[in-house]
Amino acid sequence: MKEERIMILNLLNDGKISADEAAKLLDALGKAGEAGPKRHKGHGQSHHRHFHFDEDDDNDMEEKLKKFQQAAENFSREFGEKVSVAFKEFEPKFKKTAKTVMEKTASVVDDLAKALNESVKNMEEKMKAAENCCCDDDEDCCDDDDCCCDDNEPKEN
Repeated sequence: MKEERIMILNLLNDGKISADEAAKLLDALGKAGEAGPKRHKGHGQSHHRHFHFDEDDDNDMEEKLKKFQQAAENFSREFGEKVSVAFKEFEPKFKKTAKTVMEKTASVVDDLAKALNESVKNMEEKMKAAENCCCDDDEDCCDDDDCCCDDNEPKEN
C-alpha cells in the first residue's frame, strides 16, 4: 500500500496528475486498504494485488459517469451560448466593415471608369485630328517646313 501511495505522490510531483486526481486516488487506495485486497483463488502468496469492486463501486462509477455527462452537456450548452453572444456582438462590426470596404471599392471603380473614359475621349480626339490632316494624300507633304500637320490641324491657304 505504501508503494502505491509513493507512486501517486510521484505522479503528482511530476505534474502528470492534478492535486484533485491525487487526492481521489489516495482516497480510493485508502478505501481499498480498509476492505483489504481480495486475492483471486489459485494465486497463493503472490505479490500482485487484485482488487474486487463490488456493486456499490459500480453504482458509484455509474453516478460519476452521469455527473460527467451532465457536466459535458452543460459545458456544451454554455459554450454554444457564449459563441452565439460573441457572434451577435461581432455581426454589426462585420457589417460596418463590409459596407466600408464596398464603398471604398465602388469609389475606386468610379475613379478608374472616369480615367478610362477620359483616355478614350482623348484618343478619339487625336484620331479625329489625324483624319483631318492635309498630308493624308501627299506623302511628301511633311518633308518640307511648311507641313500642314505640325499641330494635327490642316493649314489654311
